[in-house]
Amino acid sequence: MLDHTTHALPLDAMVASNRLRSDGILCHQGLRFCKEQDIPKGFDPLQGGWVPLDVIDDLAPASPDSVPGSLDLRLRNWALSDAPRYVALLDDPKLWEALPEPYPDPLTLDMAEALIDLSNNSNHHRVFAVLNQGVPVGQIRVAFDGDDTESRTAEISYWIGRDHWGQGIASAVVSSFARRCLADDPNLSSLIARVKDGNAASFRVLQKAGFAIDGPDRTPGWTRLRKAR
Repeated sequence: MLDHTTHALPLDAMVASNRLRSDGILCHQGLRFCKEQDIPKGFDPLQGGWVPLDVIDDLAPASPDSVPGSLDLRLRNWALSDAPRYVALLDDPKLWEALPEPYPDPLTLDMAEALIDLSNNSNHHRVFAVLNQGVPVGQIRVAFDGDDTESRTAEISYWIGRDHWGQGIASAVVSSFARRCLADDPNLSSLIARVKDGNAASFRVLQKAGFAIDGPDRTPGWTRLRKAR
């Protein structure tokens, strides 16, 4: 049986254990209330905003297998229990060809747990697991500079497990996430992203999301793209 305990929000919005995903995203007052009350929330790429993590998902296809290629994308924090799945996705030398760090051949379970812990314990970035049909398939991250008071730039980066390439996941998530980053933080003047030269797929993903080439990156062999507010 559902616990119908609710928290009153400004403008009569509600956060409840029986809230539906289709009830929509949280307004700015709702986001502030959730933060004050330590109510966990997650980013919903389908609706382009934040929802309480315990919503009842009534927007997923009733029978996902009947809709080939259908996407049901959500974001949440990584959990240590995700470590085996994290390794299965990221322990892939082909994937690391598009990342700025060297491949830690192999990526061990201990390394995965350390990376997950790091992702959840920093004031300078926000890291989310990308879920499709409730299963982690990749990651998206926004990293901020140290100035919280003036106009500033943040950097978006992402990776998707190779078995999930070519399904439109990266395009959907990056486009929606970039919009929400700018909408939720009025101090951000722009977003940047870095792409390894020759990575045509990531160039297309970022250009679809509104990023344009900003010039060569400080790292040789990489190009910087920017999305202005």
